[in-house]
Amino acid sequence: MTTKSLKVLHLLCSSLLVIGFLGIGIGSWALMNDSGEGGANIGAGILMLFGYATGALGLVFGAAALITYGVMRRQRQLHI
Repeated sequence: MTTKSLKVLHLLCSSLLVIGFLGIGIGSWALMNDSGEGGANIGAGILMLFGYATGALGLVFGAAALITYGVMRRQRQLHI
C-alpha cells in the first residue's frame, strides 16, 4: 500500500459524502416544498435514496482509508 492509495480512498470518501449530503438535502427540500396537488413526489424519494446510498458508500471508503492509514503506520513502525 502506498500513500497514493490512501489519497485516492480519501478523495472517493469525500466526494461521495458530498454527493450524498447534497442529494439528501435537495430531496428533503423538494419533499418539504411539495404543493400536494395529486401524486407523490417520486423523484425526490429516488434522489434521497440515491443520496443515502452514496453517503453509505462514502462512509465505507472512509473506513477503508482509516484502515489503510493504520496498516501503513504499523508497517513503518515495524520496519524502523
